[in-house]
Amino acid sequence: MAIKTIKYNNIIWYHIDKVDDEVLSLLRKEFNFHPLDVKDVAGEAEESKIDVYDKYIFMVLHFPVIIRGQARVEFIELDIFLGKDFLVTIQKGRLKPLKDMYYKIQNSVKYRKSCFDKDPGYLLYRILEVLYNQNKNVTSYILNRLYKLEDEVYGDEIDENTAKRIAYLRQKILSLKRIFDPQIEVMSSLSRLKTKFLPAELNVYFDDIDDKIDKITNFLDNQKYVLKDLLEVHDSLVTHKTNKVIKILTVFSVGMLPLTLLSGIYGMNIALPFSDRPINIWLIFLVLFLLVIGVILMMKRKKLL
Repeated sequence: MAIKTIKYNNIIWYHIDKVDDEVLSLLRKEFNFHPLDVKDVAGEAEESKIDVYDKYIFMVLHFPVIIRGQARVEFIELDIFLGKDFLVTIQKGRLKPLKDMYYKIQNSVKYRKSCFDKDPGYLLYRILEVLYNQNKNVTSYILNRLYKLEDEVYGDEIDENTAKRIAYLRQKILSLKRIFDPQIEVMSSLSRLKTKFLPAELNVYFDDIDDKIDKITNFLDNQKYVLKDLLEVHDSLVTHKTNKVIKILTVFSVGMLPLTLLSGIYGMNIALPFSDRPINIWLIFLVLFLLVIGVILMMKRKKLL
């Protein structure tokens, strides 16, 4: 059954985990919600928003789902209707914390009383508090990935795929920013609302949720710049390693140049100095070889190599 309810203290919570014709009929006929809101429930909103009416508030919130091994971040949409004596939550996906909270309220009288003790607005706050506390999973994931990337960048071996992993994590952070940024305005509006079914004393509670969102967005901003600096360090180290290899190859090529030139000259079928005695040619090669070795040793001593 898609529609589940809990009634306590003259407050009804409609917990809906699937949108179907029965749900849409309930929203249209029993609650008489605005057709545009019902249309949003039937479809999918692009970002979080809040609409305030005389008799209810309609909210759309997005909660991230991190896909491991991929650059993208998906989200689960939660649609909320808040009225004088009811709260309707419609999840379009698997929000396990919300499901667990529903069954905890259903099975625990003490917990139910604590959540339904005041009004639907306070119940909404308790639900949002549970959901936004899951942001710790997001920050933990980002930090763990960042620490691993730092170990890769500053490790002894440079992995050619490190830059790609940095780009993937940065893309995830940008996707998370697109999810959370609109919610700042939603919660800011909710914390300033003064309606007959949302008492002013609840503003401080929703302001607390607003602070939680601010913290996660500030965290994402900071990590975005950290990743940018980390990528620059990685590129610098790769460039340094490449330059070192090119320097060694250059020295090797220049060192072989006199020997190559000498072998080319004496390879011609003409009379040349010292060509009458092959031992002289080998002595010239030996002198040039020792000269090249001496130059290389001198450059290493002066740390030019």
